[in-house]
Amino acid sequence: MQVTLKLTGAEMCSIIDLRDGCEHLWNADPTYWGRHAPILFPTIGESVGGEIGVHGKQYALGRHGFARFEKFSVLAQSANSIRFQLLPNAETLKGFPFQFVFETEYTIVGNIIHQSFLVKNIDQVPFAFQLGGHPAFAVPCGKGGTYSDHSIVLDKKGDFARHLLTKGGLFSREQRPFLHDTDRFDLYHDLFAEDAIVFKNEGISEASLVNNRTGKYVKMRFEGFPHLGVWSVPGAGYVCIEPWIGCADDDGGTNDLFKKDHAIVLQPAETFSAEFSIEIGG
Repeated sequence: MQVTLKLTGAEMCSIIDLRDGCEHLWNADPTYWGRHAPILFPTIGESVGGEIGVHGKQYALGRHGFARFEKFSVLAQSANSIRFQLLPNAETLKGFPFQFVFETEYTIVGNIIHQSFLVKNIDQVPFAFQLGGHPAFAVPCGKGGTYSDHSIVLDKKGDFARHLLTKGGLFSREQRPFLHDTDRFDLYHDLFAEDAIVFKNEGISEASLVNNRTGKYVKMRFEGFPHLGVWSVPGAGYVCIEPWIGCADDDGGTNDLFKKDHAIVLQPAETFSAEFSIEIGG
């Protein structure tokens, strides 16, 4: 694997399989969506009113938090790994009034990219946060095939509902049956006409983009991330596989930071770590 990253957002912007020269990340064409693989921190999705509530006070914080906009520093780098760090600054404090250390490390082992996360509370008070990934994988996956030649394959069969979002990106609290006794669904552009397909608390820990014509695949493993989002813009040549710890607020619900879905609460001096991986095969 050859992985290219940038300091802004500590974001991957290219994954090339050196065995066949294929690019596996979306090219961030702004006509559709101008990102590659943003990190979601300290919130996921939309918050009610575009704000978070902290002890009765409201702070403006947009969709998916601020990590994707911030410039990280490099702590360490080797031939097959790199570690980034983000510390609070005047902009982060406007939307998240806490002192923290946020780090992410990428390590290539064979045909697998491991991405780990570390969050440390260096404040004098507790804080809460959510964490997730948002990589956009190029479709076709590898050489050959069209968008509709691809499937998303999960690591378990079951009856899975799709949790519906409002036009504003909040959860409507409505569900719709989506999969019945299967572990896969085929891609087609209108699949995302109603925004992301979201699976919540289903025990899914792997999801793969599979080229049914060639067998080429991208597999994400994300043990410990309770939710999965799958998303694209209709007509674009990518699909996002998004592991989440937490999700957007409910429409008409609270935006209290400490009451957010699957909020991780850290006491002063406590740390939290998580990891997911991306495997290229076939």
